[in-house]
Order: sequence, then structure tokens, then C-alpha cells
Amino acid sequence: MSSFTAYDAIGDRFEVFTDTASQRSVETETFFHMVGDVKGKSVLDLACGYGYFGRELYRQGASRVVGVDISPSMIELARKESARNNEAIEFHVANVCEMPVMGQFERVTAAWLFNYAQSPAELEAMFYAVAQNLQPRGKLIAYTVDPSFRLEDGNFTKYGVHVKSENPHEGGFRCPSEFVTTPPSEFTFYRWSHEDYERAIRKAGFSDYHWQRPLISKTNRQKFPEGYWGDFERNCLQTGLVCTL
Repeated sequence: MSSFTAYDAIGDRFEVFTDTASQRSVETETFFHMVGDVKGKSVLDLACGYGYFGRELYRQGASRVVGVDISPSMIELARKESARNNEAIEFHVANVCEMPVMGQFERVTAAWLFNYAQSPAELEAMFYAVAQNLQPRGKLIAYTVDPSFRLEDGNFTKYGVHVKSENPHEGGFRCPSEFVTTPPSEFTFYRWSHEDYERAIRKAGFSDYHWQRPLISKTNRQKFPEGYWGDFERNCLQTGLVCTL
């Protein structure tokens, strides 16, 4: 079972994870910092899950929001929540690598998409699909697994994700893991190198890109004991990425 469709089995537990994992607030604050002002802008939200980021961007004034995810159960949750809130957001079930062109968007967001590419070729296909859906000078805002993370230097369990192993795979690493929920929710991600990402970015036609370290706010630092975020900063599992077409 692929990690994309594994979310069908996880279902509501993923929403519980996002509500309880300490890393989640760091992720969301960093993500919205990268996205910036979306008022009046069109947004394609890939690997949208149950629609959290798309709904927030819609509430921030995006003119059009379209969400895409490979998991039917996640899209079902997303549609129900947006219908409950009277939000005019489109949701589609599709594999990003195989989806048709959805339009020419000013922003494409992709939180936890690229870490599910199972090969460098699939990583390239994902970036190509993004580029096909962007306007000239449009931006991709992504959140993914940090290529510099090393399990031997420490796990990420206390922040909400437990990495069970790192196994060499096509020049990168296949990483069976679990969200820290009750019971644990198993999934597998792939860690690719900076060089793999750069190759995919350039081949897709992007003109520029930069990595964004996660931003830990003063509020988040005060919420937890002194030193709590030390391991997070020394060996971070997550990173932001901004690419301009």
C-alpha cells in the first residue's frame, strides 16, 4: 500500500495528529509565512489532505482554491468540511503525476507531497506537473522532508512523527514511519537529496528556488520547557521550499 493511499486507512486519526503534534504549529506558521498575501490570487493545493491549508487560504482572500489529493477518504473529509462552512472550494481525487492541467494558477501549494515520490523520476514528474499548472512567474510553496535529516542523529518522536528506519532506496532513503496517534498510524516517506530536488526543479523549468528553515515563534518556545526545540533545530525532519517559475 502506498503512503498516499495509506491515508485512507488513517482517516480521522490524521486530523487528530494535526491537532496534537507540537511540530504542526511550526509547520503551519512557516507555511503561511512562505505563501504570503494570497488576496485575489488563485491557488492550487496539491496533496491537500482534508483541506486545511486550502480552507485557510480561501479565508485569507484567495480568489479561487482547488484542492487535489490521491486519497478518496481525505477528499471526502475536505468536501464535508468546506460544505459545512459554505466555502466555494473545488476538490478532486487525482494522482498529481497523472492529473490533467487544472488551470494556470498564481500559487501552487504542496505540503507533504514530494516526500512521497518513490523515485527520482517520480519526483521530477511531480515538479513537472506543478509547473504545468503555474502562471509565468508563479510560485510553488512546498513543505517536505529535509534532505539533511539523519535518523542516526536522533528521532522526531516527541514532535509527532516516529521514524522507524531509513533504508537505502534508488539513491535516497525509504523511511517506514508512524504518526504518534492512538493507535499509531503507519506510513512511509522517502528522503531525497538536495541534488535530487535541484535536478527536478531545474528540469521542470523553474527559474529560482530557495529552502526555508522552519520558524519557531516566541509563543511556541514559551509553550514548552526550555530546550524542548533543541533536537528539532539540530536534526530537523521538515523544511520549506519556494520555487519561482
